[in-house]
Amino acid sequence: MHRLCHRCLFLLTLCLLLPALGGCHGAKGSADLLAGARQYHQQGQPRAAIIELKNLLQREPAHIQARLLLGTIYSETGEALSAEKELRKAQALGAPAPQVLPLLARTWLMLGQFEQVLKELPDDADGAVAVQAMRGDALLALGRTADARAVFAALLARHNEQPEALLGLARIAALEQQLPSAELLVEQALRVQPDSLEGLRLQGDLQRMQARQGDAQQSYRKILALAPDNTQAHIDLANLALQENRFDEAAAQLASARKTAPNNLGVLQTQALLDFRQGRPKAALAALQLVLKAAPEHMPALLLSGAVQLALGSPQLAENALQPFLAAHPSHLYANKMMASILLLRGKNDAAIELLLPLLQAAPDDVELLSLAGEAHLRARRYAVAGSYFEKASALTPDTPRLHAALGISRLGLGETARAVNELERASVLDNKTPQTGTMLVMTLLRNKDNARALAAVQAMEQQHSANPLLHNLKGGVYLALHDVRAARASFEQALRLDAVYLPALTNLATLDQAENQPQQAQRRYLAALAKSPKNAQLQAALARLAAAQGQVVEAQRWLELAYKEHPDEVAPASLLCNFYLQTGAPDKALALVRSLQSGHPDNPEALALRAQVEYSAGLAREALDSYARLATVQTGSAPLQMRISSLHLALDDHQGALQAARRALALDPSLLEAQVVEVAMQLALKRPREALAAARRVQQQQPRLAAGYKLEGDVLLAQKQPHEALALYERAFQLDKVGPLQVQVYRALLAAGQERQADSRIEAWLKANPGDLATRLYLAGSKLASGQYRPAIVHYEYIVAKQPDNVVALNDLAWAYLQAGDGRALDTAERARQLAPGNPAVLDTVGWIALQQGDSARALALLQKAAGLAPASPEIAYHLGAALLKAGDKAAARRQLEQSLAGSQPFAQRVEAQAMLSSL
Repeated sequence: MHRLCHRCLFLLTLCLLLPALGGCHGAKGSADLLAGARQYHQQGQPRAAIIELKNLLQREPAHIQARLLLGTIYSETGEALSAEKELRKAQALGAPAPQVLPLLARTWLMLGQFEQVLKELPDDADGAVAVQAMRGDALLALGRTADARAVFAALLARHNEQPEALLGLARIAALEQQLPSAELLVEQALRVQPDSLEGLRLQGDLQRMQARQGDAQQSYRKILALAPDNTQAHIDLANLALQENRFDEAAAQLASARKTAPNNLGVLQTQALLDFRQGRPKAALAALQLVLKAAPEHMPALLLSGAVQLALGSPQLAENALQPFLAAHPSHLYANKMMASILLLRGKNDAAIELLLPLLQAAPDDVELLSLAGEAHLRARRYAVAGSYFEKASALTPDTPRLHAALGISRLGLGETARAVNELERASVLDNKTPQTGTMLVMTLLRNKDNARALAAVQAMEQQHSANPLLHNLKGGVYLALHDVRAARASFEQALRLDAVYLPALTNLATLDQAENQPQQAQRRYLAALAKSPKNAQLQAALARLAAAQGQVVEAQRWLELAYKEHPDEVAPASLLCNFYLQTGAPDKALALVRSLQSGHPDNPEALALRAQVEYSAGLAREALDSYARLATVQTGSAPLQMRISSLHLALDDHQGALQAARRALALDPSLLEAQVVEVAMQLALKRPREALAAARRVQQQQPRLAAGYKLEGDVLLAQKQPHEALALYERAFQLDKVGPLQVQVYRALLAAGQERQADSRIEAWLKANPGDLATRLYLAGSKLASGQYRPAIVHYEYIVAKQPDNVVALNDLAWAYLQAGDGRALDTAERARQLAPGNPAVLDTVGWIALQQGDSARALALLQKAAGLAPASPEIAYHLGAALLKAGDKAAARRQLEQSLAGSQPFAQRVEAQAMLSSL
């Protein structure tokens, strides 16, 4: 017994329902034009018939019979949308229902509107055979096999050799994997009606499903012998050629089909498949968009769209195409495999595993399913489980290189380096056609510092791939690891001899040139490559980076602007130029550029995302929020996008908006920890501790071995002034994940519980055991500074600055601590911070306040005015500026600043001093 593959079953259900008939032409008056069209139709000349009918309808738009015949011809040539349009017009003009409805039903079957067929066609067992047969076809397409069988059986009871009934039962037998029975039923139907085009087509499809390609081709050619312009037969022959990778023949058959029916959905669909198979995904997508515009629920087009969008690197759009397909065909194996791949691309490893498990139960030896499951566990860092899937898959297909490569990666994750290298070596031996697995082996050996073995591996690959520049570039990298710069240069140069614009080798040579203080040589290399590829945006960007590294800002800008000018419709050059404008203090130019780009591509997700990013970087949070919201209408299933929207709401102090966006993210990805954290924080900010607590506990239920859920509950309890209860939760979290941030929370809870000595003891012990945890030390120093314990704060800040001399926060706070402790090093330390961050308002405030304390009132006033302009909402800076103004004798201005500092409820350390100063005025 032969088994039908899922794809074949799908095509049988949705495509074999369509018959393939013939065509028409004409002369002077309306009657003559109609007669001529009928004659052309009978002679199998549909395009000529269509011309006659269109001429007639120009004269008499309300001619019912012309509309009916035109709709019939469009239906027969597979131009379903045009057929439906003409038949609807005939119906509106008063064409009798028994005459027009069966014709409409045929177009609905083509368009996949099966429910419409059942709704409009009468359910009458004694009705017309053709009508009842189409009802049976619609039921079968909807998966209602038992109901379809009953319809065809009833037809057969009326006439025991009814061709429509026999063909319907043959389709059912095929779907039930009873191919011999299906063929017998088709043969019986063809004995009754030897010239049945529908019967011949089904016969060919059944033969094709049994890999009898020659017989199938003969059946399809019989159709063309009876009807030379039969569109569907050309499509079927094209699909047969595609199945055997005979692309030229497939293209020729499609060209023949287009002559008869240029707008046939099957022609467009098969052309899309041909383009996809030949590596032209953009062309395939254009054809599919035409199909889906005409028939939005066309299932083969939705399925292929998913594959095409995936190939184009648009997993979200691929998922959007596959969702309606899987809703109609939830068990379709190929579609489920694609959906699992999409989930992996989007980082939803557990969701992919959940999708794959039932499929693996049904098909435990499916190598692709095993590979996908292995990859999902690998990405989730469950290396042992991943390895078990890859081992089973490689046992089923022991000569598949990618499986051994994947098994090697899982071994690396388990720390089994020797076994990992063995698997990668085996993969490399098996895969002698492409260098990918060998490259992975070499990179693994380099990572393990087994440089000599890496060189041997790359030299072995060289025997098979000596003309591949990637290999010579890799070899150069190995020589660099061996500290043989001369040999590395030679390998990079060899890569460029093979491909003069091979950017990785160019970049490596340019890096060596710069390291040897020869930037001009690096520039000459890039310019030589650019001469061979004059509009290469990547080379122009490389020249810009080189110029920027030499401090040649104007030259860098020139190259980036040239790249954008020569590629105005591409997002990558625009993105580089926008970022350059932002970094060089020209946000207006970045905004103008990105808005121009996006207005020219209003529905392009990349352009929208770039606009939102630039607006955010330029400080336009509201505009960025609007752009991200528009992007969310295109990328409807992106949880990370919803989190960006949430962060912007938060930046705008909109806690409710941030919460709603986080909840939308959770609806898309219920285990997204980032969204769960925001939900808890926003519920607390909105004074909803009960909801915050419930959200924290949901995290615990979902992932009981994750520290985050217990930490979040501790945060809620600490905010509710329950430090002892919070401490217990933090301790539990710390046992699951011994990290500095959780040690900080333990410290905070102990302080809140009045156990300062124990808090200090715990965190000091942690820092002694983890001296490199500067973030925790910085928190402790800040805590001591805030509580007025300046000497302990100084000790910790000095430790941090010794390790990180450029840490602006530590330097600034150390200067403040020195000032409060009366240490003369305060101003010098603050000046060091200002040199590193001359535009930081907190640093300017510190330098200005120290200068004021030391009697330099004029300098203090200038610095504090600048700080206040950069941070107008800071109450502490406003107080310091008020004090400086008072010292300068400007009491009115001082009063305004002091009132501003005290206007809000935001706490600051010197609030009492500010109130006292204001009272004295």
